[in-house]
Amino acid sequence: MANAEDLNRLTSCSLVLLGHIFLSLGNSRESMNMVTPAMQLASKIPDVHVQLWASAILKDLYRLCADPRENEAFQMHCNFSQMLLKDHFQASQMPEHNLIQWTEGSFPLLVEPTPTST
Repeated sequence: MANAEDLNRLTSCSLVLLGHIFLSLGNSRESMNMVTPAMQLASKIPDVHVQLWASAILKDLYRLCADPRENEAFQMHCNFSQMLLKDHFQASQMPEHNLIQWTEGSFPLLVEPTPTST
């Protein structure tokens, strides 16, 4: 492992995966025991992808158990999803994104967008 962040990321991913497996097997208690610390660990890194995955499992767990925290987990899942969508959109607007679609011809120009004044 390169550093503590990598170790935390690997641990949180492993915990979420175990939580997912336990949920698939119908063992909601063990699933909760895996996903809850995974979510806490992922928030320290922070790793939004793992948090999104863990929040999806938490949302399902709360729904299956008729837990009133289901709405809170649903909102948390929506927030992580919106964060990732926003990041993806911002990345797609960057000039460097043109390199992804460049397959032939001359090298594309990387022109910085000029700020508009309103």
